Amino acid sequence: MRHPRLVLAIFILSGAAGLMYEVVWSRQLVLVFGNTTQAVSTILTGFFGGMAVGSFLGGRLADRVRSPLRLYGIIEVVLVVVVLLTPVTFRLLHELYRGIYPAIEGQPIVLALLRFALAILALAPATVLMGATLPALTRQLSRDKHLSAAFGRLYAANTLGAIFGTLAAGLVLIELAGLTGTLVIAAACSAVAGAVALVLSRGPGAVDPLPTVARAQEALATAVASSRRPTLALVLAFVSGLTSLGYQVLWTRLLSSGTGNSTYVFTLILAMFLIGITIGALIFNANRRRIRQPVALIAMAQALVAAIAFVGLVLVIGKPGPIDPGNAFESAQAILGPIILVVLPATIVMGFTFPAASTLLGDDPDRIAANAGRLLAANTAGSITATFAIPFFVIPAVGSPNAVALLALVNVATAIALVASRAGARSVSPNRRLATGLAAAVVAVAIVAGLARPGTIVDPSVARIHERKAQLFESQEDEIASVQAGATATQQLWVTGTAMTLLTVDAKLMPILPLVLRPESQSAATVAFGMGSAFRGALIAGMKTEGIELVPTVPKMFHWFYPDAGKFLADPNGEIIVTDGRNHIELTTETYDIIVTDPPPPIFSSGASVISSLEYYQAGHARLNPAGIMMQWVPYGATIDEFKAHVRTFKSVFPHVTMLFGPGGYGLYMMGSDQPMAFDEATTREVLGRPGILEDISSAYDSRATTIDQWVTKIDQLRWIDDAAVDRFTGSGPLITDDRPLPEYFLLRRVLNRDVPLAHPGLLLSLTRG
Repeated sequence: MRHPRLVLAIFILSGAAGLMYEVVWSRQLVLVFGNTTQAVSTILTGFFGGMAVGSFLGGRLADRVRSPLRLYGIIEVVLVVVVLLTPVTFRLLHELYRGIYPAIEGQPIVLALLRFALAILALAPATVLMGATLPALTRQLSRDKHLSAAFGRLYAANTLGAIFGTLAAGLVLIELAGLTGTLVIAAACSAVAGAVALVLSRGPGAVDPLPTVARAQEALATAVASSRRPTLALVLAFVSGLTSLGYQVLWTRLLSSGTGNSTYVFTLILAMFLIGITIGALIFNANRRRIRQPVALIAMAQALVAAIAFVGLVLVIGKPGPIDPGNAFESAQAILGPIILVVLPATIVMGFTFPAASTLLGDDPDRIAANAGRLLAANTAGSITATFAIPFFVIPAVGSPNAVALLALVNVATAIALVASRAGARSVSPNRRLATGLAAAVVAVAIVAGLARPGTIVDPSVARIHERKAQLFESQEDEIASVQAGATATQQLWVTGTAMTLLTVDAKLMPILPLVLRPESQSAATVAFGMGSAFRGALIAGMKTEGIELVPTVPKMFHWFYPDAGKFLADPNGEIIVTDGRNHIELTTETYDIIVTDPPPPIFSSGASVISSLEYYQAGHARLNPAGIMMQWVPYGATIDEFKAHVRTFKSVFPHVTMLFGPGGYGLYMMGSDQPMAFDEATTREVLGRPGILEDISSAYDSRATTIDQWVTKIDQLRWIDDAAVDRFTGSGPLITDDRPLPEYFLLRRVLNRDVPLAHPGLLLSLTRG
């Protein structure tokens, strides 16, 4: 056909758009369904499921049309319309979910099914269309070439586009244009791809000729030659999808340990993963004609992936270097070495393996697109399986490091099964079968020995704690994170290798300061449980209290920090709710006198802005009783401009705001209400004199006050600004919204404005004096 390079170019554009869609939609739907593993898995299943259905149906359709290129162009143009409607669709689904949620909140199975149905409803129209694009273009490019040649070239082009989409969205577009703007830019890419395809489809050579006797004879011969191995190809595609996405999930979790979980760390890992896949696909394309024994080659590749994954786990990932989680850029640089040593070589082999499986399907010219669609659908089915099996079953059962070893065993078992199969016996020489089988067996023995020998496989989160010479009390891993309780100078909680909190007076005061301002308060919600200091403090103060925590294991560490934890867990006034805090505040029908939010540090961590955005504060405002107070903890670590955006966003919702410095020096308290707030000495003394409160807030290792007189003085010293002074401090400027998550996307701002200082008490006081 004419212009094959241009066809590949538009598919690169399509791949970039597809990845940007995935990034934006995943984030937007997390805001609807919550950030729990169940919700995220449901979203990914909806995305991959639609792609699989689209691949299968698109393949069957593309084999029946005269111009697959025209079909592709039409698909892209229709996709643009569907994509531009998704913001409206998602808002309608959000309202529907909000309306149904209270009735089924206590029925997790029904809730999971509802999320699944709504995710499919939201994503299916677009993802089915997206899935149909690769089979259509495979049919177009393979009329004069083999299936494996066309499939491999398009697979490489699409993945190359995904790299561009990952870097563009993660590093530039979301920061500059927001989520909606990024979606529009991605839609423009799809529109260009579709328009170019439609123009090219009108030229000569773009329409299939009518079948000839020669083509019919070729089809018959090819079908006979290849009819014995299509099932094997589909099984290999499934295993490729299962292990590839499984490794991606696990490597992302392990490599991000201790980094502070910035968006840029995740962007770097995904980009390098895709770069490896692309290089592998390009290597396959360059060497396709030389492949004489594809079964043997795929078997060796499976064994090689297993070896790289296991050796990298033991020698590289399990021995992490020092990282400063408070510096997103240094964290990303620190994990670059492990990515290059482990992820890149393994993904190069993976990128070679999947298109190599297409050689087993043959080149029946009447089923080119259908075979490509089946192959992609099988691969996507493997990815869907990994999406559920890895976080829900494998990680909670054995932990992420051991899960990597188990995936490596899946690769080894695949290699051995291939050389032992009838297909292997027919197409692989005896010497090569023996060599490949022995190599796979050696890798398998090494992995089993490593699993059996304690200390061989180490969780990097635990390794980091040992590096700090800290005492480790307990370590557990659930479907969301690896969690450790231990002690340095005082007790400390780590989540995914990053210090979340310690027994500081700052946390103990979180429910007490709002209570001093509203001494009649009877109910409270604490979002982000942490060590349980705020939850416990609110119960000590006599309030009916909900402790809301995303990570299931975190509340299980409560007893390590407070010996009396059992008493508070059994308190009928207290309830621990394991769910997404943002989602709960939005959807619950409960109302509160006080809402305390303690976002996970560092301030730029991925996902943290969902509980520091305009929409979150609006949801909190709606859940407050009259004159209620929302208390938001703002940790240090933001630039002064970003800090002002935090305060400005909060003040845009609450007409009355008062701010105090944390006595421990870790951040500030930001309290907002519909009604005026003022500290009164008599009320302060009365509240602190209630049973247990003074003893609790004075017991922290960094508490500098122990009597009511000292605390009255200390609270007065901590006061910073309120109401009109807050407006003068913040001035005009951008707000933090769900669409513009400013705290998480800051690369260009900080690179272009390197002289902007980080907020700290001295600077803040100097800016508000007089």
